[in-house]
Amino acid sequence: MPIHSGQTLVWLFEKDNNTDQALLSDQEMQTAIELLIYRMEQVASMCDQGFPLYSPGRTSQWIISSGGSWIGGFWSAWWWLRSSITGAASDQRKAAAICQRLSSKLSIDSINRSLIFWYGAALGDLWFQDRNAHELAKKSITAVAATYDSAIQCIPLGTAMGGGAEGNRRLSIDSLAALIQLFSHSGQYQQQIISQLHTATILAACCHNGAFHPTAYFSQGRFQTTGEAGMWSRGQAWGMLGLCRAAAQWGEPYLTYAQSACQYWTNSRPGPLPPDRLNNSLGLCDPSAAVIASLAMLALADLLPDGKLWRLQAHQLITAIIRSPFFTGFYQNNASPNNKIGIDSGIFCGSCYQTKQGKEELVETAWGSFFLMAALCILTGVIKPDHC
Repeated sequence: MPIHSGQTLVWLFEKDNNTDQALLSDQEMQTAIELLIYRMEQVASMCDQGFPLYSPGRTSQWIISSGGSWIGGFWSAWWWLRSSITGAASDQRKAAAICQRLSSKLSIDSINRSLIFWYGAALGDLWFQDRNAHELAKKSITAVAATYDSAIQCIPLGTAMGGGAEGNRRLSIDSLAALIQLFSHSGQYQQQIISQLHTATILAACCHNGAFHPTAYFSQGRFQTTGEAGMWSRGQAWGMLGLCRAAAQWGEPYLTYAQSACQYWTNSRPGPLPPDRLNNSLGLCDPSAAVIASLAMLALADLLPDGKLWRLQAHQLITAIIRSPFFTGFYQNNASPNNKIGIDSGIFCGSCYQTKQGKEELVETAWGSFFLMAALCILTGVIKPDHC
């Protein structure tokens, strides 16, 4: 499918020429990054030696976890990223200290370890050659690879972190991008093969014409899904990002699949702030899904000779989010253009998250803010599109 054949992208290109819809300038993106950096100080002061899970709305009343669940790696990742921006040795030490507290997750039975250790440890090795981060990432790769099930040709979700008793018969899309990157970081042939087999199984089970089912269950000799593919926005965004990482590693047919998945997003979600689920028009939106989708689009743009329009769309998504009420402290979101950084600045309360059984809320999370900062850093050239 040609990358710019969709009417949505043509509309976006034309919209960019309208001065009322100007994209964020480099200076404005730098301001947003500074707000997020400032926010980190506030969050750090509230969580001490724990990991921040989420904060409802703009309350700054963080739910703190001693272990961090699957989110813990994003807390150290956020500090690794901050270190890349500031160059401060103190920031790097902070990131390294948080990273080492992730070691308790090495033995947890969950594929979500790939999320924890790619973002939380491998980035520290990639960006700073941190020896302890390198060793932790290496151990995590060995541990996750050991759970590969040759009978179903994948690394199953696992029984921990919400996987449940049947977790070893389930597939999950959330961790695909992180797993591909983590295993690629190892440089080991056998782990590369496992990563490719896992990716092929997910594609066969969960992807239909660019739309993703978030999970699948192995039963009666095959993986089975429920419902209509592509309904959950964050699941679709995770799938897009995973395919872009696969395309970067292995080329075709993954590049074509990645274009199809990103095109499905533009066709099904023409607005910048997508609903959490397309089949629930009365439900919450999920700006964090748009942030992850923008990272996929930035990665795709980097893989294509004519990828300019994908970069443009990613820029537009991030522009809409920074200028929305879901991000605080940015001067265009306030009555006064002279607004100064305040205690509630830099809050990205755009992550749709289940805070209790049967209840989802829009909250601030470490992973949502990390991804938003990462997208801004890619757009301003601080980091490469294939790193996050």
